[in-house]
Amino acid sequence: MIRTDSCRRLLRPALGLALCALLLAAPEARASRTTPAQPSVLEPDDTQMTPKQRQILTQAQNGDPGAQNELGRLLASGEFGAKAPAEAVRWWTLAADKGLADAQFNLALAYDQGRGVTQNATIAAGWYEKAARQGDPKAMYNLAGLLSEGDGVPLNLGQAAKYYEDAAQKGHVKAMYNLALAYSRGKGLDRDDGKAALWMHKAAVAGHPRAQYLLAQMYAQGIGVDKDTAKAAKWLERAAQAGHARAQYSYALHCQLGQGVPENDAAAVRWYREAAKRNHTGAMCNLALILLEGKDAPKDAAEADRLLTRAAELGDPKAMYNLGLLHMEGRDLTKDQRQAYYWLSLAARSGLAEAKAPRDQAAKALAPADITAIDGRVAAFQAKTPGE
Repeated sequence: MIRTDSCRRLLRPALGLALCALLLAAPEARASRTTPAQPSVLEPDDTQMTPKQRQILTQAQNGDPGAQNELGRLLASGEFGAKAPAEAVRWWTLAADKGLADAQFNLALAYDQGRGVTQNATIAAGWYEKAARQGDPKAMYNLAGLLSEGDGVPLNLGQAAKYYEDAAQKGHVKAMYNLALAYSRGKGLDRDDGKAALWMHKAAVAGHPRAQYLLAQMYAQGIGVDKDTAKAAKWLERAAQAGHARAQYSYALHCQLGQGVPENDAAAVRWYREAAKRNHTGAMCNLALILLEGKDAPKDAAEADRLLTRAAELGDPKAMYNLGLLHMEGRDLTKDQRQAYYWLSLAARSGLAEAKAPRDQAAKALAPADITAIDGRVAAFQAKTPGE
């Protein structure tokens, strides 16, 4: 598995404040999934149809599979008025039974997602396979997803990797990405970092933000490619521009440290802000430290407090640690040993060993009743979700 470098400790050495850790990339999510019923005797109301739609309906009624597939799409999308997913399934069934690959895929997706029919991954896999045999890369990709999870079909990582490769060869970008992951992790085929980098590069060039981010990590660490910090920074910038929060954070760090790009504090602040908007706690933490220092951006202790508190509430141990130290010192934030003890206790409970000593120091300033009450709050703490 490709891993990213941990965030380095910078800024405010007197307090021992620490930059928050870089998060790992999440794996690509597969499309969600959805039996045909008997062909419907009901027909769409043609009184409001355009001439083109009326022609499609007539051709579908006369047995043309292409028109039947298109009619299903129109019904599913609501272009005839109210959406009619069950009617769409019936028309797709007619066309799929005639061997039309597009209709077979649409029917498979309906079963995969449970739209117009009862969700059934096994039936979905059967129709995906029929379409895949006719060369449909979308069907190959979704079938590979079912096989890799054992959803509706027996788990078969080797076959999943083969379908990913077949789809990737046909230009399916997400399949390129998943094939790269399969080579990187050795799932379903022999691990090969060189081939992982090759397919990650193809997906990155095609505009896949997660592939761009992971390709940057491969260049940064020399995995499957020669180590090249400048290329790492280039791909991080591409992914950052596409809105990838981890890439925005990592690119900000490169700009702050001058790694692979000229040192640029203004760019670092900008990209930390972008990542913070997407609830990246490391970016919140690092931006807060910059705002407290007041060197690369105007000093703003209030915003720093808000950012650190938000990151801590989301469960970031180093944000908890930094908040605790700041409240203990009382220079940039209000001096408050209760708050210091609370946040340092949470950081220590989260596994941050360096929080234990200052936590114990803060406890010396508190009465036993205060400690008992705060320990209860610590025990009851639950991290917020990004939507809260």
